[in-house]
Amino acid sequence: MEWYILKSVAILATLLLFYKLLLEKENMHIFKRFYLLFAVVASVGIPLVTITTYVEPGPGNFEPILFTFSEEASVAENRSFTDYLPFILWTIYAMGVIFFSLKFIRNLRELLLKIKTNPKIKKGGCTRILLSEKIDPHTFFSYIFLNRKKYAQEQIPKEVIIHEEAHAQQKHSLDVLLLELFQIIFWINPLIILLKDAVKLNHEFLADKAVIKEGIQTAGYQYTLLSFSSGHLQSDLVNPINYSSIKKRFTIMKTHTSKSTILVKGLLILPLISILLFSFSNKETLEKEMNSRQVTTANSNILILEVDNDGQLFLQENKIPIEELDKHIKKRNYTLYQIEVAENSSPSIMKDLIHLMAENKLEGSVATCTSKQTEQEKATPEMIAEHNRLVKFYNSIPEEEFKMKQEDANRIMFIRSRMTTEQKNKAEKIRFEILPPPPPKPQTPPSPPTFEKLLADGAIFYYKGNTIESQKARELVEDQKKVNVEITYKNHERPIVKLTGKKN
Repeated sequence: MEWYILKSVAILATLLLFYKLLLEKENMHIFKRFYLLFAVVASVGIPLVTITTYVEPGPGNFEPILFTFSEEASVAENRSFTDYLPFILWTIYAMGVIFFSLKFIRNLRELLLKIKTNPKIKKGGCTRILLSEKIDPHTFFSYIFLNRKKYAQEQIPKEVIIHEEAHAQQKHSLDVLLLELFQIIFWINPLIILLKDAVKLNHEFLADKAVIKEGIQTAGYQYTLLSFSSGHLQSDLVNPINYSSIKKRFTIMKTHTSKSTILVKGLLILPLISILLFSFSNKETLEKEMNSRQVTTANSNILILEVDNDGQLFLQENKIPIEELDKHIKKRNYTLYQIEVAENSSPSIMKDLIHLMAENKLEGSVATCTSKQTEQEKATPEMIAEHNRLVKFYNSIPEEEFKMKQEDANRIMFIRSRMTTEQKNKAEKIRFEILPPPPPKPQTPPSPPTFEKLLADGAIFYYKGNTIESQKARELVEDQKKVNVEITYKNHERPIVKLTGKKN
């Protein structure tokens, strides 16, 4: 989650910087509108994109990996502040979502209440809402909010009405609502405020352009904007005439952007998107899957056999008698074999197969598996890389000097037991014999803790399903002939001692 937020902030910062430097001062407002909306989608979507690279199967595709193994802790661990940090951060995030949601609902409710309770005049495709308070003209969807007294006295100029009608006709409120919802979910992104300001300012550019197209003189329109920009604060959900943006708007009104400039700056966005997509998307490297036929074709000198629990022999998933297998081997130029044997298979079939392989001077290996493994159980790419690294190393040792560490042999056999048939066909081939590991040495069970140790650890004692005092527990424990003592640990914390009576 932390990386997603950082990537989202970085993407939005890059797109906003590009906009401020190259686009904002250009007279290409429709293009800029869609660019700013795309910035929202890109900052949310690009960190979720996964770019998958498929590589050809083979041991060369993997690099050596160091593995570390750790045993489960058997002692109690104290919780620290970092254990509670995720809960604290998620709580803060939820509080922010609630705050901005309530703010959005309050602003929306106020607008709907004004629409419902004030006089309305429908003209054209817009509805004019006449308010008694002193306000700057502003728009929400097709509703234009105006001061009732000024409207009755016809003190609101024609160009102001055209400006607000442009906001309504071009549906600028949709952009504003999208950004408000974006802010509710991603309020932790500090650049949302800058994005909202850029979008609303571009809305003003679009509305100004619509006024100029109606034949209104630029100088007179600019004077009108100054007189009607009182700076009265409005809802976040509306498009008001904004005093703070007047200077930029005056500059843009005099700006002319050529079609070639629009084309060049538009095309510059393509490499920018490519860089962002490559830099902030997730990367995944997968090995191309090969079916049984492809594997056999790619490794035509390898004989791959399977033996099931009933001792049935299969070649490329087709059942074949051992007599037919002998004829098949003599027809082909096999040099290696690999046999996968079900755990409960009859040993006699294996004896005949090994004898047959020796007669035909084939070398190979036999792997035992418990059942056909599912996709989730197969060996991971890291495990295969470790297997290939170990096999390559021992294959490079001359036969007269060959000696293998027992832990390496155990690891190779473990990984091969996890491999699917396809993975085994693609893995590094073993040219040596792996002896089974020696049987584990019998271990003496650890002695139970003393009663004083249990008391020091704050043990809880149960007898016949009820908790008992320590003194009563001491009497029962000391008389081992009458009770069974079972000690368990819950979450590596306090020991729980269950005392159950023995049957006579």
